[in-house]
This record gives sequence, structure tokens and C-alpha cells, in this order.
Amino acid sequence: MNRITLLSETIFINAYEHSKSRLLTALIIVSLFAIHGYRKKSLSTSGVIAAWCVGMITCISSWSFAVSLLSFYFSSSYLTKYKASIKKKIEENHLLGKFYKQPPFKLASYSNTYHLKSIGGQRNYVQVLSNSLNAAVCGLVFLLFSFDPRITFIDSDYKFDAFLICAVVGHYAACNGDTWASELGILNKKKPILVTTLKPVPTGTNGGVSLVGILASIAGGSFIGIIYYFTSALFNNGHALKSQIPIIYLGTFAGLFGSLIDSLMGATLQYSGWNKKKLVVTNNPPSKLNSQDIDHICGVDLLDNHQVNFLSSLLISMICEKGFYK
Repeated sequence: MNRITLLSETIFINAYEHSKSRLLTALIIVSLFAIHGYRKKSLSTSGVIAAWCVGMITCISSWSFAVSLLSFYFSSSYLTKYKASIKKKIEENHLLGKFYKQPPFKLASYSNTYHLKSIGGQRNYVQVLSNSLNAAVCGLVFLLFSFDPRITFIDSDYKFDAFLICAVVGHYAACNGDTWASELGILNKKKPILVTTLKPVPTGTNGGVSLVGILASIAGGSFIGIIYYFTSALFNNGHALKSQIPIIYLGTFAGLFGSLIDSLMGATLQYSGWNKKKLVVTNNPPSKLNSQDIDHICGVDLLDNHQVNFLSSLLISMICEKGFYK
């Protein structure tokens, strides 16, 4: 028991010695970005709190992890708002920005007259954690148990560290690829095809894929891989820059297959139906809405979108951790 206690104390002392030098910097940076997200309506109040906690853990564990997280957040937030006026007509649950008390039209759920500013896509704590919890846990383990937390490049001498690095990069690449695919694929002029049957389905159907979406997922994953490649080189004085190129391949792989896994789970484990009255795809079966205006498209009502995001990113993170670095 004494040995376990001593080991625990040693681990936390090492983590503290490593993190105290960057704690204040991380606190300032994360707080500024959290405030920025709230003011820009990218994050709700609960989303700000969750993002702040995840951001602090990530920044203290590794600057390279932190830059990957911020790259995912900013690129995804921008694409979520991109052509939001079109998306809110397609997506039943598209989260909108703020309302202004101005004419000229009424919203059914409000008694007053409002003017809608279409800057949608606010993320709450569930959305934040479903897209970051896996990586945050890996980052915390990296901080506490890695041989040398300052080393953020893949090296055969630090296998445990390499496992965690692959897991974190794979996670954010998968999340970024899936988000880019969803936000850009939904704007495709042609109807997507269902990943399980390859038959056309309405835009917004869970499990629907398109050429635009597939290319976007590859680009999104590659983007994270490239970002990590250069930031890792920057924070490690350009160490083994050429030997780290596989991290870009890892990002590309995770972006594409993370999105496909998400689509496969969405097509089978999420309910998708066509609301004939609203003319949009809904994730709620008729029993939940007490409506007969919904035709089933695909999937069973087992998981919601956040659970699918969490599980698909966890799975691809494990694949990258176990399969990409041996």
C-alpha cells in the first residue's frame, strides 16, 4: 500500500512540476477562447463550462494537443455557421444564434415578434464532451503517466507516449472529418445515398453519404494531421520532422473512416424519418412526437447523435492507437 501511495505521489508531483510553468498561460488562453465562443454564440453557457474544463486539461497536458483541439473547434464552428440559413431549413434541430426584438415576423414558439439572425450552431456541454472527452482523458493520462510529457512526437523509444498521441490525433481527426462532412455534405445539390443500401435518401438522413461529404471528411482529417505535424515540430525544435509524416496519414485515415463509422452507426442505430408536414428529416419516431406524419427512412431509435459521435470517435481512436503504431 505504501508503494502505491509513493508511486501516486511521484506521478502527481511530476505532473505538477511539468504543468505549473504553463498553468497561468493555459488559464488565460482557455478563458479567452471560452469567452470568445460564448460571445460568438458558438457555445451555450453549459458548453462554455465544459469547453473550459476540457481546454485546461488539454493545454496543460500538451501544447500540440491544445492546438489540435483549437483547430477542430474553430474550423468546425465556422463550417457549422456556414450557410446556416440553408441548414436551418433542412435540419430539424439546427441550433440558432440569438434573437433580436425587431420585426418583421413571428416565431411559433414565441409570443413576441422577433427578427432572427441566422448564425446557428450553438454547442452545449453534451456536444462538447461527446467530441472531446475521449481525447481529454488520453491527454490527462499522457500528462500523468508518460515517460516525458514534453515529448509530443512519435518515437520508438516512447511507445506508451506514442499510443496516446495516436489516440488523441485520431480522435480529433475523426471528429473534425465527420463535422466537415456533415456541415458541407448537407449542402450538396444531389441527394445523398444511404451507406448501408446505397439508395438515395433525403438530405439530412443519418447515414447518408455524398462525394462532397467524403472529400470533406478526408480534408478535415488531413487538416488535423497537418496541424499536429507542424506544431509538434515547432514545440520540439523540428525534431525528426521527416519521420513524423505518418501522423498526417493517420489524420487522413481517421477523418475518412471515422466519418464512415459514424455514418454506419447513424444508419443503423439512429432513427431517421421524414416529416411530411414540416418536409424535414426527423430523429424522433412517431411514438415520441405523437404524430402520424412521419415515414420511417432507416435505423432504430437506440442512440442519439451525441452518443454516435462519442462511440465512433472512441472506436477510431482505439484503432489508431492499436493499429497505426506498433
